[in-house]
Amino acid sequence: MSESPSWRGKLGKAAERIFPGLEDRAFNRARNASTPASRAPRGGYAPLAFRERPPHIVVVPQEGPQFESWRPGTRNFYYEAYQTARELFGEHSVSVLDVARGEHSDVWQRRLRDHLHDSGATHIVTHIEHDPGSPEEWTWDTAWNSLASEWDGVLLGVMFDSAFSLVTMKSRRIARMSPNFVAVDICTSLDSVFVQGRNEVGPVTMPVSHQSSAMVLERIKNVVPSHDVSFVGVMYPYRMELVQQLRAAGVDVAVNPHRLDSAEDPSSSRQAQPSWLDYMAGIASSRMTINFSRFSVGDAEQLKTRVIEATLAGTFLLTDDRNSTRLFFAPEVEYGYFEDVHQLPRVIESWKSQEGRLDQGKQAAQRKAVEIGALDFWTRIGQRLNSRRLPRLE
Repeated sequence: MSESPSWRGKLGKAAERIFPGLEDRAFNRARNASTPASRAPRGGYAPLAFRERPPHIVVVPQEGPQFESWRPGTRNFYYEAYQTARELFGEHSVSVLDVARGEHSDVWQRRLRDHLHDSGATHIVTHIEHDPGSPEEWTWDTAWNSLASEWDGVLLGVMFDSAFSLVTMKSRRIARMSPNFVAVDICTSLDSVFVQGRNEVGPVTMPVSHQSSAMVLERIKNVVPSHDVSFVGVMYPYRMELVQQLRAAGVDVAVNPHRLDSAEDPSSSRQAQPSWLDYMAGIASSRMTINFSRFSVGDAEQLKTRVIEATLAGTFLLTDDRNSTRLFFAPEVEYGYFEDVHQLPRVIESWKSQEGRLDQGKQAAQRKAVEIGALDFWTRIGQRLNSRRLPRLE
């Protein structure tokens, strides 16, 4: 998602501080007026009594089997969610609703209802921030308003950009329709964000199937690190500034070493992206890689997918996040922490002087990353379903 702050957004945030909930009320009034079919009863729907049956997960991907990215080794999040579920629960326990590019919401929503009925589905997992096959559309509130009154399963809504207020308002609208909605956030915790006292899932790592992990390990097995330190990713302005500060302090930072061109500004670092496997080889080409955890347009700390990617690629991760990476890896053993960019040169030099410890940490983190990629996404979802007494995954 590529929203950016504007004068309206800033004005809205200022008004929200004075009148909490104002943005939500305005958004919901406008949505109710423009799309009456998305309007749920006041107070939402009471959950239906669950009809006991074997778990069955329906994946509704952003880009499904009709898209070229629906295969291992492409970083297609929902292919990886689908495949890791098959690996964990068995092929019979998972199916996919394949939505074509631009397919009308009336069509895919009708097909989804039919598929839920025919498969005896107990769970849907999808990208709740926009429609499948149509990133410019959002009608999940219409879909859930229709389903919540007649289906006893759980809607698992994955979120990438919850730091944007519009994204959060959309999911809060859905969450208030029924307690059978569970948000799954890859960046941060959303406990009590949508409904007071209701816990969600997150932060959770990007799922990486055994298929894709094997492809990564094969791609990087002959990569010899040629840089001490790298940064790989989109060069937002604050990241450009931080890299410039590091270089001014004498740190030789290789920026996007997986690229043949220079990609050190926001525009070029987004364009003509190499394949995900080449990206992973680029990360593996340095002994250490830096993770800046700050949100692209604010100061909020996020769990970045770079954490699982860097460790899987076998490089040593240096990160400034205080609370997220430690949920998965051992601090100062399997990754290094730096408080700010001024401290980072000393942290880099310290790890460079401990080559044996650095190598041991990389190897331990890589072994753990393979396991985390295959298990963490569904394990954390399963734990939250159990704690909320919702239909179980197994």
